[in-house]
Amino acid sequence: MASARCTFSSDNMVIKSPNDSRLYRLIELDNGLQALLIHDPEIYPDGPPKTLENGEQVDEENDDDAEGSEEEEEEEEDEDEDEDDEEDEDEEDEDEDEEVKEKGKKGSSSQTKKAAAAMCVGMGSFSDPFEAQGLAHFLEHMLFMGSTEFPDENEHGGSSNAYTESEHTCYHFEVKREFLKGALRRFSQFFVSPLVKIEAMEREVLAVDSEFNQVLQNDACRLQQLQCHTAAPGHPFKRFSWGNNKSLVDAMEKGINLREQILKLYGDYYHGGLMKLVVIGGDLGGLVVMEVLQ
Repeated sequence: MASARCTFSSDNMVIKSPNDSRLYRLIELDNGLQALLIHDPEIYPDGPPKTLENGEQVDEENDDDAEGSEEEEEEEEDEDEDEDDEEDEDEEDEDEDEEVKEKGKKGSSSQTKKAAAAMCVGMGSFSDPFEAQGLAHFLEHMLFMGSTEFPDENEHGGSSNAYTESEHTCYHFEVKREFLKGALRRFSQFFVSPLVKIEAMEREVLAVDSEFNQVLQNDACRLQQLQCHTAAPGHPFKRFSWGNNKSLVDAMEKGINLREQILKLYGDYYHGGLMKLVVIGGDLGGLVVMEVLQ
């Protein structure tokens, strides 16, 4: 993801329903990463926000609220001057109540949809080294532990998560619509410069172990592990894909540098040719996404 030059772009590669109002654009960068950009007009039903010179977006609803508060202040001043005219005051109060209700309805309807993105990497637990089983799942956890440029925090009404399968790993997040650009910058750093701190590794081993313990009594997971146990010797499906305290700590006790193994796995598989990105927002016009990918 070091380069953002677009080598391919198309608006007609997606077959969609006639009732689908979304716009789709498929692009491919010169590093091989393919990205599907989705414009959902329902995220900004009144049009995209204004963009300031510093690149920050201004939600027009916030502007409306600010203007509304100024109008209310002016009305209050007028009411103070015309205290003797009670009928006019009552009418103004009723008008204000109606305006507040209308703004509340407008705000609640337009805030129901969030922007989101997902990155899928064509590497999963089948790529675990035999001596450090569960490493792909552990790598997934470590990418959430911050990057050189940004720490990882859930803010701006957003949330993020990920999961590791046999042959792919998927990272995804959603965030309030006006914070998509900043969230994409942080998200992109997962795949550019993860920190993989030693102290974070010790903490995340416990997190991986906790996830394993939570599914010990899950019949579907127990059946899957039984299938893994009975798989043909040498087949990657026979490995312990979950990972836990024993599989990861035992590897370190045997002299394996787990951090080096994580960085090797990351370097071997986390590149544009094995990555697919999808972004959905209400203002994907211009170069917002391309700027982030740079």
